[in-house]
Amino acid sequence: MAKSKSITLRIDEEWYKDLSALAGTFGVSAEEVIRQSLPDVAVTRLFFQCKDYLGEMQWDEVANVGRAAIRDHLRAKYMEGLSAHVARLGVSLEHPTGAEVEGAKKRALDELRADTDHPLDYQIARAEEDSVYLGYLYEAWKKAQAGDPEYTISQVDVFPNTSTRDAAAKPPERTWAVLKSGRIV
Repeated sequence: MAKSKSITLRIDEEWYKDLSALAGTFGVSAEEVIRQSLPDVAVTRLFFQCKDYLGEMQWDEVANVGRAAIRDHLRAKYMEGLSAHVARLGVSLEHPTGAEVEGAKKRALDELRADTDHPLDYQIARAEEDSVYLGYLYEAWKKAQAGDPEYTISQVDVFPNTSTRDAAAKPPERTWAVLKSGRIV
């Protein structure tokens, strides 16, 4: 049976909060993220084999390569997501200006509001506050308009945002919404 050793690790509170938030996206604890971030036994042994030939090699060199790779990967993913987001609004990421992106957001909201046959007031209110959501809503709305069978515009019941105590008193509101596979976008 493998033995385990318990150790204490002190980290800044702000870093721990961020780490806990990151861990929460995977449904694990911050401690588990830290544990998974440590090198496994094979990496540690390989490091010491490298040190046999390169005596001045330090672990921070190896760790910095990993951190740099993570940063590069996250930057690439961020740019991929940003590019897809502005493309949903009809803007190219090649040379966009803030004015072009704002203009595209305004055009998308105006088009959504212009659909008076199916007023999407519930979703538009959220889209006005969240431009990423606006991009997804606008793309889904265009697909529904084009007849994509996965997307529809239908009336649905939406429960008002109230506390659980008040929820029983307020019935659901009937409103128009863009749906993807039967679920509100």
